[in-house]
Amino acid sequence: MRRTLATVVLALSALLGLPATSQAGGPTSVLVTHVGAGAGALYYDDPAYDALVRLLPEGATAGDPQPPGYDGATYNLTWMIHDVLPWRWDRIHVDGDTVWVSTTVTEDAAGEWRELGPAEQITGILDRVVARGGGPAVVSVPAEPAEPAAAISEPAEPASDPWFSLSGWRWLVPGALLGLLTGVVAGRRRGEEEPRRVLLSS
Repeated sequence: MRRTLATVVLALSALLGLPATSQAGGPTSVLVTHVGAGAGALYYDDPAYDALVRLLPEGATAGDPQPPGYDGATYNLTWMIHDVLPWRWDRIHVDGDTVWVSTTVTEDAAGEWRELGPAEQITGILDRVVARGGGPAVVSVPAEPAEPAAAISEPAEPASDPWFSLSGWRWLVPGALLGLLTGVVAGRRRGEEEPRRVLLSS
């Protein structure tokens, strides 16, 4: 009886406490890059995320080594688990009104292509994602290099102290002589001030 009760409690805890996994293998976000135009992202709770999952293949694609008129992917999609670990890559090529896709689950795999169908629906979703993410930043570069800043003049070497200046250690010698002279003078004056004693014999 106790085992049955424990099993029921664990099952209810799993159903109520664990978050629901999202589709397409459990990623929580997808990064969408429109080559040369911009980038954006979708989270699993966005309706566009589910729509995109339904339009794309469930797993790695097999078919042609290259789509017609291919000169590079139009869109690149990177699916992330917990927004940290990439686990799936989709390259999408638009050829007129037709979309081709190459899906891989290994980053370094070349992947084969298959025709996905009319381009309007999927490109509409991807373009909206990129538009929300914003376009690439434009940085203006001057045609000619700016004039180099004026050379910083090297600091002049500090002038060496002349021998006769009484700075630093050179105070030592005159200070010692002055102290000796003062001591001698003070000793003589003290000796002169003391009264002389005369020994008288009786």
